[in-house]
Amino acid sequence: MKLAYCLGACLVSLFIATARIEAVGPCVAMPITQRAATSPPAPSPDSLSIASLNMHHDGRVSDGVAAWVRERGVDVLLLQEVGDGSANGAALADALSDRLGYHLAYAGVDRLGDAATQGLAILSRYPLNDVRNYPLTYNRLSFRSRCRIALGAVVATTAGPVQVTNVHLDTRINSGDRIAQLAPLLQAVGDVDGQQIIGGDFNTMNIGWFLSMLPFPYLQRQAAAVRTWLGERGFHTPLVGGRPTFKFLGLPFKLDWLYLKRVEALDWSVDDVRFTDHRGVWARVRP
Repeated sequence: MKLAYCLGACLVSLFIATARIEAVGPCVAMPITQRAATSPPAPSPDSLSIASLNMHHDGRVSDGVAAWVRERGVDVLLLQEVGDGSANGAALADALSDRLGYHLAYAGVDRLGDAATQGLAILSRYPLNDVRNYPLTYNRLSFRSRCRIALGAVVATTAGPVQVTNVHLDTRINSGDRIAQLAPLLQAVGDVDGQQIIGGDFNTMNIGWFLSMLPFPYLQRQAAAVRTWLGERGFHTPLVGGRPTFKFLGLPFKLDWLYLKRVEALDWSVDDVRFTDHRGVWARVRP
């Protein structure tokens, strides 16, 4: 398995090296798009269902996302890599919001041309208040450096407000840099006196990177490092153990997480969604 993990890590590194998006930095915050639902579906009165998925910049995944949302009864959905070379992320998110009847907040991260962007989205049955864009630390990598942000909103649930934050962290960085990338976000939202959920693609491969280019499998336990660091700040996750969230050669990559603070997890799962290389993570919680 370790040999397969090493081979897989090298192939992932090569795959990332050929990705199309390149940020030149320093990053400039893009405007946030918001849309209020006219008639959102009725929510569950005693629990909150939240899910997160990296869409792998593929517009075809929208059908699978809509089916997954309905199957799991998702109240709040966090999406990363929304948009690709043929479809603007804002337009994709808007179409999905219209299809589900959900409130929407979208923030572009990378430009795909003069008008199109790829970015993060939050979709919700409940109204989204105090929507904010949190720029994260920019890491100049050996290749394929990218802008990184978090998108936050206060979800006005029937059980009270819940601060929800959607993140997408860098890929080829080590545990210290990954925590440093999260630190400004925690300074901004960590002291919120209330219920919080931070979810998204944390890119926590258990790999040590040399010069952000050469992977050394198992040299670092990045998932555990982030979990410990967030745990010291009052966050916990039910998604320990279970299936990998990155579908690559059957290797145990766990990149996607939901972290909860002052929120109790009742049920959770890792689910397949068509046309993306990530699995979706889902939890039903009691606010």
